[in-house]
Amino acid sequence: MKKKTAGLIAIVMIASVVFFAGCVEKNQVDVAQVREYADPITENILLGMNEGNYTKYSEHFDQTMKNAMPEAVFNETNALIKSKIGDYILKEFWKVESKDQFAIAYYKAKFTQEPEDVIVKVVFQEIVGEMKVSGLWLDSPKLRKK
Repeated sequence: MKKKTAGLIAIVMIASVVFFAGCVEKNQVDVAQVREYADPITENILLGMNEGNYTKYSEHFDQTMKNAMPEAVFNETNALIKSKIGDYILKEFWKVESKDQFAIAYYKAKFTQEPEDVIVKVVFQEIVGEMKVSGLWLDSPKLRKK
């Protein structure tokens, strides 16, 4: 039980980093441009979760994300997520937002054990010319249940 709680706390901590940084008015964003990097990076993250492959999962994380989600925390959190919603099947692009230096991509994803959409929110920022993941959330009715 403590491991499950620790995993959920880690997710909340990661979410908080970006959430509190993004309390400013939304800017215009080029959806096609964001999707060029967001779609394949998000797919890579979700496939990395399916495979239990931390290297693949965290490949595009910025250093703050890597520090907040080391491999041991990934293993615990990923096991908890899979126990609730199963494996990732597919995603559908939903929308993009922009806050300060962040581009936020939203997807509606399907997982094997969740009949409802799983909302996948991925926050990106450019660091030294590369788009890096600065935040990641998954939300669904089953994930919200204790």
